[in-house]
Amino acid sequence: MMRANPNAALKLVETLLVQSPLPVRPRIDLRTGLVAAGALDAPERLSKLVRTLRDARYAWRAAGFTAPLSFALPDELLSADAEWICDAAREAGCNPRNLTFELEERALVRCGPFVAEALRARGWGVALIADEDCPMPFGARARALYTELVLEAPNPLDPYLATDPRELSPLGRRLYAAKEAGLIITARSVKSDEHASLLALAGFDRAGGAIAAQP
Repeated sequence: MMRANPNAALKLVETLLVQSPLPVRPRIDLRTGLVAAGALDAPERLSKLVRTLRDARYAWRAAGFTAPLSFALPDELLSADAEWICDAAREAGCNPRNLTFELEERALVRCGPFVAEALRARGWGVALIADEDCPMPFGARARALYTELVLEAPNPLDPYLATDPRELSPLGRRLYAAKEAGLIITARSVKSDEHASLLALAGFDRAGGAIAAQP
């Protein structure tokens, strides 16, 4: 399996340490090894939302990456006006082509899918950060709403996970449904080539963590 360019990864880390208050973590395509996205966490305070996005975007571009960013939306914004969120993202220089919003499943269970639906209606990518217990229904409506499924992948992993729609595991059924719906499936933290290879066999598309920045 190809790996991310070590010089680019080192340059990214050095740039982010100087310019950005939050790290942008590369995620690679499991089939090509190329950087497919950069992930960043929500800021500690909502007042820093625009600055966090802007600084991360500048640092990402300064490091030589053109792949889109993926931003974990603070739980507090799940009850906010979606237009305000869109305006904040645009003020930071982002647009629907280069930014996906990630929303925690547990927070969506509490607050409902209203912000997710409004963001998708405005053309933004919306990723579901899946809970391992899969508490939210993942029917046709949800599969049409989300563009990506992000989760902590099981390790060790059964390479036949999600290859059968009758799979007993809730996670296996969800992964199968996500693959059938054409969603991008991303493993947040992957440490080894062996684990990455098994994830690719199980239908995962992208991976973050140590595998995305190793030399």
